Amino acid sequence: SLGDAKRYFKEHLSVGDYYAESQHVAGQWFGKGAEDLGLHGITTMEQFERLCENLHPATGEKLTLRQNSTRIETGKNGITHETANRRVFYDFTFSPPKSVSIAALVGNDTRIVQAHERAITAALNQLQSFAATRVRKDGQCTDRNTDNIVAAVFRHDTSRALDPHLHSHAIVF
Repeated sequence: SLGDAKRYFKEHLSVGDYYAESQHVAGQWFGKGAEDLGLHGITTMEQFERLCENLHPATGEKLTLRQNSTRIETGKNGITHETANRRVFYDFTFSPPKSVSIAALVGNDTRIVQAHERAITAALNQLQSFAATRVRKDGQCTDRNTDNIVAAVFRHDTSRALDPHLHSHAIVF
């Protein structure tokens, strides 16, 4: 939900170590779609929230036609239920093996951290090449390749158990 998405940014994505309240992680914008929206550098909470609300981060204009967050559907069993009209975002988590995290973080080897970041960039570039949108026109529903994504990438150094754990979240809108 929209509320959960905003809370996720505040309580998880932008928090550095899970135990350090004063430490914050700055997300970085990624993707051709981010560039098209004028997003570059550090991910701000205001930009993040506007995208969650399906609004242009700078102008506040509606980005897509679907604004309603839910709709009522009837399942195959005849029972009606509430379902989401659109996803707020997808969260992709990139984690190397534990031994890599220990070598990078305990061993203070910045080369490993840099390799992790290059791997994430390569993976996101590959994901971007498969990005598509659904087009509904004249009663037809087709998919069209867009080759662009809007993503905010956050790198973390610890697990919730406070162990060294190099991992990154790519939030794709």
